[in-house]
Amino acid sequence: MRDVDKMDSRVTNTRRNIVASYLLMIIQTVFSFISKSVIVYTLGSEFLGLSSLFNSILTVLNVAEMGFTTSIVFFMYKPLAEGNTKRVCALLAYLKKVYRIVGIVILTLGVVLAFFLPWLINGNVPESTNVYVLYFLYLINTTVSYFLYAYKTALLTAIQRLDLTKIVSCIVSVVQYSLQLIALIVFHNYYLFVLAMVLGTAFTNISAGYISDHFYPQYKCYGEISNEDKNAIIGKVKGLLICNISIVTYSTLDNIVISSFIGLTAVAIYANYMTIYKAVNQLVLMIRSAMQSSVGNSIANETIDKNLHDVFLWQFLFTVIATWCASCMICLFQPFMKLWMGDDMLLPIADVALIVTWFFIDIVQQAHFLYLNGAGMWNDMKYSYIFNTGCNLILNVLLGKFWGITGILIASLVTCIISGTFWQCIIIFRNYFKSSAREYIVTQIRYFAIGVFVVLISYGSARVASFNFNGIFELVIRFAVCSITTIVCLLLVYGRNVYFSDSVALAKRTFHH
Repeated sequence: MRDVDKMDSRVTNTRRNIVASYLLMIIQTVFSFISKSVIVYTLGSEFLGLSSLFNSILTVLNVAEMGFTTSIVFFMYKPLAEGNTKRVCALLAYLKKVYRIVGIVILTLGVVLAFFLPWLINGNVPESTNVYVLYFLYLINTTVSYFLYAYKTALLTAIQRLDLTKIVSCIVSVVQYSLQLIALIVFHNYYLFVLAMVLGTAFTNISAGYISDHFYPQYKCYGEISNEDKNAIIGKVKGLLICNISIVTYSTLDNIVISSFIGLTAVAIYANYMTIYKAVNQLVLMIRSAMQSSVGNSIANETIDKNLHDVFLWQFLFTVIATWCASCMICLFQPFMKLWMGDDMLLPIADVALIVTWFFIDIVQQAHFLYLNGAGMWNDMKYSYIFNTGCNLILNVLLGKFWGITGILIASLVTCIISGTFWQCIIIFRNYFKSSAREYIVTQIRYFAIGVFVVLISYGSARVASFNFNGIFELVIRFAVCSITTIVCLLLVYGRNVYFSDSVALAKRTFHH
């Protein structure tokens, strides 16, 4: 296949995945906000705190998957490119066996962890509520995928056709959230709410199996991979296990620590802000997710110099996106939360600033993380991830005990900078690009300084423009002013940047190809 054809194929698949991912994300985000609001107003904030706590606990248990999916997707890239159907089928069969074992392990660990629930919840639980029944429903929701067709999603990921399952997921999500809202509004029953979530997860996985068999019937679960292949996969998984533990604990221990030290209402307040954070974060990360297979393909087929140029391009692109998103978040967070949940569910503006800073740094890091995953460098990262987990946990407990949510946010921000911006970036450049990361890190720091300047200008402009307004009008005016101000500032600062023209050309090729 000619280089231009390969590039066109990668661009086409990336575009499909981005469109489908955004459609699903919009549906899930809108319904998530609605359902959280209904939970608070019909049942109380404690139920929202329970939901966030259980999700955090069971996300930690999902570490048992140990990165087998990511590792096997990595090993599928080459046989798919070469048309080696037999090897792809053998890898798929191996993943299916692994998933069954993982499902049993998670179920067992989940049952054991149930005995520790009283120590993880500070204060009273909602009246007439059996937290154990709710917990086990959440546990079933976590494990059901492993016993159905989740392994087929790995195949579609490697083929770069996740858009097929995401379209079905859009339909399932609408039905699921509709049933959940009925359970809350009509029956005031949280058990039915969680049961609808379990059914939605099961049907989504069944659909993935059907779609895979229909569009790619040549890929079945049969055959055996060699012991050499198993050792290679397990070698990757060892590094991935450490990476996954770090990533999971980094994003979920916050709720557990808050629940243990402060209580379920504080978990609910923090979770509301994190809902917005994660919604915006996922909108951006879906771009990275859609690009990941293409970057993996580029690593396999292009020169290191070409990929070195690209990583600086992705760094610039994610910086521009992060700056605009950060401006909107700092300007809209408080008025939106006040309108959504009321004055009693607000965090101090200093905490909001920490959240937005954390967001900005995390998004810009996605540029070099593309090459971490694409080159399969998880083993190289294990010590940085061990540090990330240990440091974050220690700082969470120490700072969280004395400063509450503010201390927990500081802990997350400090570990994010040390591990992601510096340590892991250095490893990626040294081991894959075979060059120093100095220029890349200095550029990243410069982008951050410019971003802070732009965000402050946008925040000040939005506050002045919306001074005499409240409610939805304040949100609209702030959004318009901060968006326009940020875009103008970015054009003035980056208009002559070489990567600006490359980004414009890439956008045109992606959306008008």
